[in-house]
Amino acid sequence: MSSRPPLSSGPGIEIDRAVRLTDEGHVLVGGCPPRTVRLAPEQVSALIRWSSGSMPKGEEEGLLARALVRAGLAHPRPRPLAPDDTVEVAVVGRTGHHALATTLDHLAEHRPKVRTVVVGATGTEARVARRRGVRVVTGQTGGTGAMAAALRACSADLVALVEAGTRPSPGWLETALGHFDDPEVMAVVPRVLTDRPRGLDHAQMTVAAIAAAGTGADRGIDPMPVLPWGHSRPWQRRSGTDGGFTDALRPVPALVVRRVVADLGPGAEEAPVLDLLWRLVDQGWSVRYEPRSRLWAPPTTDVADYLRDSFALGTLAAPLARRHGQRRAGPELPPAGMVGLALAAAGHPGAALTAGALGGVSVAGALLSQERIPLPETARMAGLDLMRTVRAGTHAVRTAWWPLAAAATVGGVIARRRGRRVGGKVERARRIAVVAGAALTLPHVMAWHRNRARALTGPVPWTVLGMAGDAARSLGTWWGVVRTRTPAPLVPRTGTASGTAPSGGFGGGRDLPGVRAGRRLP
Repeated sequence: MSSRPPLSSGPGIEIDRAVRLTDEGHVLVGGCPPRTVRLAPEQVSALIRWSSGSMPKGEEEGLLARALVRAGLAHPRPRPLAPDDTVEVAVVGRTGHHALATTLDHLAEHRPKVRTVVVGATGTEARVARRRGVRVVTGQTGGTGAMAAALRACSADLVALVEAGTRPSPGWLETALGHFDDPEVMAVVPRVLTDRPRGLDHAQMTVAAIAAAGTGADRGIDPMPVLPWGHSRPWQRRSGTDGGFTDALRPVPALVVRRVVADLGPGAEEAPVLDLLWRLVDQGWSVRYEPRSRLWAPPTTDVADYLRDSFALGTLAAPLARRHGQRRAGPELPPAGMVGLALAAAGHPGAALTAGALGGVSVAGALLSQERIPLPETARMAGLDLMRTVRAGTHAVRTAWWPLAAAATVGGVIARRRGRRVGGKVERARRIAVVAGAALTLPHVMAWHRNRARALTGPVPWTVLGMAGDAARSLGTWWGVVRTRTPAPLVPRTGTASGTAPSGGFGGGRDLPGVRAGRRLP
């Protein structure tokens, strides 16, 4: 595949929520890291039509749409597509016959004519499925074996894999299927929210809210490309919504995939769905996250289960890095962010802030040198880039480097109490402790503030439980590192940024008419 075709005329296009238009609509500013694209007058007209609900028309508009999607500046917004005999649903996993009945009943309620198969059900669960006219096939109840059995049992072109216990919402399948009008799309990941069943007590609802924020499957309200480790690829950049950061290891309880490409790699027992999706992306295909397609997953209401899930999530990082040949699977940070993180860890928060500010000034200067962008908009984009860097860095501290950060915090407190006997090292140890403590706690305080409507508890219990989950996940990460003998999840990656959208070619194809090439951002 030397070049990508134009985006087909089926999907509509929506501009990313973080993108801004300047210079009377002729310049798009957005993406992560920030970049600019200058449009020709006819392309501005096309953009206006798309915003009104029109579809791309002709090859030139299709190429423009493809380039904007590749740049993370826009997202496909296809019309829902009614399922037919080219789609089958496979239910995998074992959570009890009541949970299986819930999933099957909702599938039948929304789309009764779609063929459904249940993998690995035995005893009461098998009877529940057969009473509903659902075919049951033998196989494992989870992992690679269940997925392989599901794909063998299905003959349709598209297969929707759904974990037992999830509750599909009306229209979830139709919304996901619309993306497959684009031949480049190989899989679609729906949004999976945490259910809130009746009958939970105060403590259970509190744990459920914290677990949903830490180990839940929800990837947010904005559409985005699914990227390995959240790292940009030459043919697909990150979008700028939500600061350009999302937890790439979040579980995937449901997806729709083309059966012909759903080739499970041998030995992919850890996170087989993520492994499949990331391999598809590395092969140059498109995998989309579609938040308008929604399912609901049962909540985690027990603290022990929450800590166990957190540990298990951490253990996935090293095996995935080894399978995908990644030597640096940590956060993707710009050079200024790497320097700032190192200075902060060394107990120089002032110098770290200076490095971050210089990085922001560098990004702002590069944007201003490319196009006539208003200064407030330039400052906003630089601030978003800095926020993403801080979020990515603190996430790595909490989920990978937690033992080091906790030791630094405790060591700073001890040094503070010993006072003069430690001499001049006390102040530096105190600064390191403050920085490490802030990285461990402030994200949870901010998460509590965002979720306070359903938190049902104060910031202190929320933060304590959140930090316990971080500790469990970090221990899982280190256990995976020791078991697979690869430090990749602990090593950050230096990100590169492009000043313009990658254009119509696949991995460096031909330029779009009227899209002016810009300079590279630092």
